[in-house]
Amino acid sequence: MKKTISVAVVGKGSMGRTHSASVALLKYCYKDLPFEVKLHTLVTRNESTAEKDADALGFENFCLDYDECLADPDIDVVDICTPNNVHYEMIEKAVKAGKHILCEKPLAVSAEQADRIMQLIDGRKECYGMVFNNRHLASVIRAKELVAEGRLGRILSFRAVYLHSSGTDPMKSAGWKQNRDVCGGGVLFDLGSHAIDLLCSVLGDNSENRFDTVFGMSQIGFEKRIGMDGKEWETNADEAFYITARLKNGACGTIEASKICVGTNDDLSLEVYGTDGALRFSLMDANFLGFYDKKYTGIPHGGDRGFTKIECVNRYDMPEAVFPGMRAPVGWLRGHVHSMYSFYKAVYEGKTPSPSFADGAYVNKIMQAAYDSDRDKKTVYVG
Repeated sequence: MKKTISVAVVGKGSMGRTHSASVALLKYCYKDLPFEVKLHTLVTRNESTAEKDADALGFENFCLDYDECLADPDIDVVDICTPNNVHYEMIEKAVKAGKHILCEKPLAVSAEQADRIMQLIDGRKECYGMVFNNRHLASVIRAKELVAEGRLGRILSFRAVYLHSSGTDPMKSAGWKQNRDVCGGGVLFDLGSHAIDLLCSVLGDNSENRFDTVFGMSQIGFEKRIGMDGKEWETNADEAFYITARLKNGACGTIEASKICVGTNDDLSLEVYGTDGALRFSLMDANFLGFYDKKYTGIPHGGDRGFTKIECVNRYDMPEAVFPGMRAPVGWLRGHVHSMYSFYKAVYEGKTPSPSFADGAYVNKIMQAAYDSDRDKKTVYVG
């Protein structure tokens, strides 16, 4: 008999809907799962639409009180999809309630908060996972494998970029992600966290590939915007952020996050260059991973040398992944679905999920150093 894992999703915004849809798709995408994930409760503060929203998203129940949700013994997992500034408080309560926790990025609004969270969970047996969905695309998994196999040699340089055009219209009302008082940061938290985690994930756990120093520079492209109340508002969160970084092995590179790039959509990309090869990934062309192998000769007439487009598409490990088919083109949601599969498989097996809270805390540490650098106008040691 399958084990049932019941989840409460906290928040019904875009990520709450995405997580709910991804959980619902698990039974279609993976064959012979030894567990099933039940959409047990939707936690929302909107009393007038709560029942309707819960029903529309496939939940059995809804509640307006987070503490009531935590007190329910039938709920195994709390999935936090709320604004950043309440992550710490919600995580603290869920830890004390003995729940498994899945949290949207960033883990917290400061490195200090992230450290306190790590102290809270120290020695506990529950699973604590982060939602860095892009690392769960087949092309990113393959990139990580190639680095781990040593196919790139020693890493020399890198470039991680996440660009949106969503902030190019100053007359568009700002949301909570653009208000530092609510989100704790700006685009660095929202998009930069993904770019940083993507880089960290691909480089792997090799201590030599960890961050050593960063120099950060923020940018506000439009000083005046329309606020959430429809009135003119002074922008208080970074709309673009640029980081120059050095790894402990001496490799150098840049990380860029921006919502003020005209002509972009969801343009997340990563380039990694080593002594023996190179990688190129683009979320806008996530079916393929570009891989350059230095061992091939360039003569005559170019020989076999050049970037190979590896057709990763939906080629996840079989027989677990059965839908969509391995030759079907991959989409943005696929990374979220595999993220949910990875987390709930860890809950079922009683193992540490990947990415974990430790990964989230490390990303917070890097972002904190970048914000400190921007404030003090100097290079900051990450440690």
